Amino acid sequence: MNEFDENDLVNKDYENTTTKGDNPNYTAIRDRERVNKKERYEVVYFCNAFVKGYQVPKTKESFQKVEKILKLPQASNIVMREELKNFVAQNWNKI
Repeated sequence: MNEFDENDLVNKDYENTTTKGDNPNYTAIRDRERVNKKERYEVVYFCNAFVKGYQVPKTKESFQKVEKILKLPQASNIVMREELKNFVAQNWNKI
């Protein structure tokens, strides 16, 4: 599967760097368990990981579909990676 990058994102309103208080050079348990949907690199990583790990087409369209699902209002309060994966999977056929 090809890895998609920031150029493949639909939205361009992400922060290009880490948000305040986040260190991109430090990955703690919290960083592995949570997704900051405001940070471009985290969204790209999450979308790629979802497409790779689930039985969905391995296409740019799928990558962008994950991103669109992350932008749903119902996802706004979900930060835990596993919960977010479940949310995307549950909403896959609704978009």
